[in-house]
Amino acid sequence: MFSHVKLVRTRSVIIALLAAAIICGGSVSYAQTQEGLPVELVIADQPSLEEQLTDMEALYALSGEDLPEGGLLNSIKGMFGGGGEEQPNYSPVGTLAKHADRVRGDLVETAGIWQARENGGVLRSMGYEITVEFAGDTRPQGFDAVGGADGMPALVVGRIETAGDDALLRADSVTPSAMVSGVRIGRIKELQERWEDAVVAYEEVASKGPLSIRPLAAFARVRAGTLANEKLGEEKRARKQYQAAWDTFTQEHEGEPAYWVWVETEDGDWDVVSAKEALAEPLNDLNSSLIGYRAVDIFVRVAGGSPAFGVILMAVVVRLAIYPLTKKQIISQKRMQAIQPQIKELQKEHATDKQKFQEEFWALCQENNCNPLGGCLPMLVQMPILIFLYHGIRNYIVEFEGISFLWVSNLADPNMLLLVLYTLSMIGFQKMAAQAQPTADPQQAQQQKMMTYLMPLMFFFFFQSFPAAFLLYWLGSNLIYFGEMGLLMRGDPEKVLAEADDSKKSSGFVSSMLNAAKGMGGDEDDEATEPRQTYAEKRRAEKEKKKKQGKGRFRKRS
Repeated sequence: MFSHVKLVRTRSVIIALLAAAIICGGSVSYAQTQEGLPVELVIADQPSLEEQLTDMEALYALSGEDLPEGGLLNSIKGMFGGGGEEQPNYSPVGTLAKHADRVRGDLVETAGIWQARENGGVLRSMGYEITVEFAGDTRPQGFDAVGGADGMPALVVGRIETAGDDALLRADSVTPSAMVSGVRIGRIKELQERWEDAVVAYEEVASKGPLSIRPLAAFARVRAGTLANEKLGEEKRARKQYQAAWDTFTQEHEGEPAYWVWVETEDGDWDVVSAKEALAEPLNDLNSSLIGYRAVDIFVRVAGGSPAFGVILMAVVVRLAIYPLTKKQIISQKRMQAIQPQIKELQKEHATDKQKFQEEFWALCQENNCNPLGGCLPMLVQMPILIFLYHGIRNYIVEFEGISFLWVSNLADPNMLLLVLYTLSMIGFQKMAAQAQPTADPQQAQQQKMMTYLMPLMFFFFFQSFPAAFLLYWLGSNLIYFGEMGLLMRGDPEKVLAEADDSKKSSGFVSSMLNAAKGMGGDEDDEATEPRQTYAEKRRAEKEKKKKQGKGRFRKRS
């Protein structure tokens, strides 16, 4: 009886193994389920992963070799490099399928998985599909190495037409898609559990010039960060990918998320969520250990847990910290105001000798204890603080998400009105600095006037993508500075010069040593007891001397 039961069990095991082999077709079963993924990300059981990887690498090499690299300069070149020809605009298949009437007649390009049909085909992507018909003698190009375009990643360029309620894409070209083939390379290596290679593949395709803003690039960035963090344990690398994805893919369009990604669920399937939802928790967890995050968090806690008031508190504290430097700068500017008549006199006297003017100008400034370059010091000191706080705000960006303040609906997103107010405050800042510290050189004065508007306008365009929290900090800092200027610029500049002269006489290492010597007694030379001649007295003596010399020459001629 026992032998019979053992035989039955053995047969059952053999039958089960044979059935599994038949079902799987002899292929390796994947440790990762693909349930819930779009067609671009689903990797078939056949042919083998190695064969599919070879095909995808061939398509990627062919389609990605002419793509420009990323970066600001290359983006600018791309804007002006069309040679006057009409350039296609990229639109996802879903957008074309749902809103064909909006783009009817436009030249577009879109990508997905190609399914061949007579005189055309169907392009599928992310749960949508669009019918494609060839224009003239158009046929798929570049698929010879993989045995044809059917079932392959394709990029279709053509014009949108409509057939009833359905969208129709009249194709001018059908070529391999670098975006889809690049992401599929990452997926195949991931299924092979080659984690490092998978991360590299995702990083490369997500940073490849114009591909970096495509919908699948959002998935590539997020997936690269997830694998780097969970499989490789490289937090810095994961943080870089998450931060790049947050900066690029978390915006909204018409109140809806502009980018969606697929994330693994607890039961091993895949679920589609907005890029912002996918990134918020892992990015915040990684950033919370950074010193910039902790610094901002301290101010937020002191401000009662309000991120907006925490930013304002930062501006107040930083301004108070550099107030001694600001005071020194403004006093120096008032002294410069007081000697402006003398500077203008020097300009007239040495109009043809700039070197002599510079010598006299610096001697005058030294005499009156003022520095024309003193206004730069507080800015130079503040710049490292500003850079640190900028990085701190970026690290804290998830906590700013959804936080409103006055008219700003979200401190994590850019805000145009806040940017305009900041730009106006910068123009006011530059004007006050120019008025308080005029330059003696007319050419420099013209340049200073131009920079009053040029620099804020440059910041306006540069800061358009910056989070509102950072602009709120800088606007608050400028407003506090205006208050400091209003308080410290009051009073008579001549009085400031007199106070400066008194302080100069009673301070300094040399003066202290002379006073100590006098206190000790002893014989002193007449020259030592005489007061030092000031620059103004020196100038008056030179003028009197020139007048006497002129009268003497006149008498000789007579």
